[in-house]
Amino acid sequence: MTSRLIALLILTVSILTACGRANATPPAAAGYLIFLEGGFSNAGETVKVLDSGTGSVVRELPLGTPSSDWSRYYVVTQLTGSAQLKAIEPASGRTIGQIAVPAGYSLPNIAFQGPTAGISPNGKWLALSQNSSNFLVGPSSLSEPFKTIHLKGGEFVFDALSNDGNSLYLIQKMLDANHYRVRLYDVAAGALMPQPVADKREPNEPMNGIRGDSAADPAGNYVYTVYIRAGGPFIHALPLGQPFAWCIDLPSRAPNDMEKQFQWALAISRDGGSLYAANAALGTVSVLTTGDAPKVVRSGLLALAHDNTLLGGLVTNAEAKGPRIGGAALSSDGRTLFTFGGTGVVAVDTATLKVRARYLDPWQPDTMRMSTDGKWLYVAESSENKVWQIDPATGAVAELKAATNPWALLWAEPK
Repeated sequence: MTSRLIALLILTVSILTACGRANATPPAAAGYLIFLEGGFSNAGETVKVLDSGTGSVVRELPLGTPSSDWSRYYVVTQLTGSAQLKAIEPASGRTIGQIAVPAGYSLPNIAFQGPTAGISPNGKWLALSQNSSNFLVGPSSLSEPFKTIHLKGGEFVFDALSNDGNSLYLIQKMLDANHYRVRLYDVAAGALMPQPVADKREPNEPMNGIRGDSAADPAGNYVYTVYIRAGGPFIHALPLGQPFAWCIDLPSRAPNDMEKQFQWALAISRDGGSLYAANAALGTVSVLTTGDAPKVVRSGLLALAHDNTLLGGLVTNAEAKGPRIGGAALSSDGRTLFTFGGTGVVAVDTATLKVRARYLDPWQPDTMRMSTDGKWLYVAESSENKVWQIDPATGAVAELKAATNPWALLWAEPK
């Protein structure tokens, strides 16, 4: 193929791509509130609440910790000599509770991106942290003073909190930055358990890796977290209230490519029975059983790029962008997994692990979130200030108005 012909083909693809991106879509349906974070860091960032019909920002919230159903949203404000922990109703912005806490305590920020953490899966308990060795644990109703925890002998960061508020899981940093230990603090007994939390099948295997995406099962009994490491990614399955964990290896097609490993995104079925792990950069989807001794039961390689690309191998369709918030979502009936392709969004049949539909090609969206009623899939691309509303049943695409730098879609609910 001559260089002139290659140049002509590239020009043709560029023209087709530009035309595709210019296609107009109808306005989005009204009646929903969209919660999104703008920007990439949490320094001065806010969570914006958008009206789906107008695209207007109806309110802004400081970065904080939501309950799993977003009925409450917690923020800490540092004051002179103390701090204030406040509970907000995010849909209205109304303050529904507050309590004073010692100065310097804040809600944990696990990965220094997106909303903070510290809440139990059932939303009844909160943990705050200070200086990697001090913690507070108390009821999210803010009706009682919080218990104070002082730890010695290392640096600790929040990992998870059980539904009864008695099991506080912490990540203990090791001298080797690539290794860590999970520790269990018994809040009721006021003691750090002497043995680290380890894989029940391989208790002597040292844990190492960098934290990625995480998901809790609907009942709040397990927290599943992807860890990235040189030997290949794995899922750390933590049964809350237990002194052990499970480590499940994910398919490793590029074990040394950390950027591609960070593309793993998790979605869990509404009944909590199946966990899906998708990686757009690797074109891989895995299905895991949950509960005791979780394991990968199926994996599939997806045709994420179009088979009929004009330049074939001359054009690279996938582009790793680093870890995402909202990289995968499940339809309410559990039959369709939505994730990202090299471009656009792909709908994957969960029974066959085959791509059944594509949307928003050739856009390159960053984040997605299913509405709580399962009626709409919201998708955003921060670099182009775009937010779309997709009907999971029909594939119809509409666009929200006036979205600015929508880096992470966090929640979507009917008004």
